[in-house]
Amino acid sequence: MKNNKSINCLAHFIGCIFVFFQLFGSVASADYLVYQVSNVQHYDLYEKPQAVYQPAPEQTNRSSTIGKASYYGIQYHGRPTSSGETYDMYAMTAAHPNLPFGTHIRVTNLQSGQSVIVRVNDRGPLKPGRIVDVSQAAAEQLGLLLNGTADVQLDIVG
Repeated sequence: MKNNKSINCLAHFIGCIFVFFQLFGSVASADYLVYQVSNVQHYDLYEKPQAVYQPAPEQTNRSSTIGKASYYGIQYHGRPTSSGETYDMYAMTAAHPNLPFGTHIRVTNLQSGQSVIVRVNDRGPLKPGRIVDVSQAAAEQLGLLLNGTADVQLDIVG
């Protein structure tokens, strides 16, 4: 009788092993392929994808523009610009009504002769009669902080 129980137990064990390999044995086989995705962009749930802007195409007519410049400072610091960048009052940037984002322009104060090179990353100026708004850092180097505006010349650098 004891021998019969051992045989039943062994048969039951072998049956369990057989069922186990029937159910899970194919996991190690080539039936299941692993796919690797490499070019996936991950977005934060609350982050909007931003458009990528290219620098202005090379222009053959690099004419100068003369007009009034103003600046925008601390009240806009940390706020988004039209290009999607965050405005940094310490960066050398500018707002122009129609030059492509990424265009570098030389802004020259016609009264003092001081000039800076800034990158267009916003649209503006908002007030009529002005041709460019520069960041506070650029305005400081141009000498605009005292009066708030100045007559300037704009030249496209690249």
